[in-house]
Amino acid sequence: MLITALVATVISIAAGAAIRAWAFAIFAFLVAIGFGSVAFADGSSVIVGTLSGVAILALMEIAYLAGAFLSGLLRRSARLRENNSVADSVATTTTERPQG
Repeated sequence: MLITALVATVISIAAGAAIRAWAFAIFAFLVAIGFGSVAFADGSSVIVGTLSGVAILALMEIAYLAGAFLSGLLRRSARLRENNSVADSVATTTTERPQG
């Protein structure tokens, strides 16, 4: 179960950087249903299977939000670095021109 949770977390973080929220919500819901069904098929009660599915769903949603936040943060810092480098090169070329 720990390995499954780790794999779901890594996939969710990667999905946070790549796909839309509604698409991930559908995917996570299907995975949670599957995970709960497997837990039920292994001999657990319906309540334990349902709680297991809800737990994996919550873990996946939290990991997705973390991935989306980190992806946005990295994109923003890259954009700021790009804008600063362009501004620096323009500022140096304008000061070197003779005026008049």
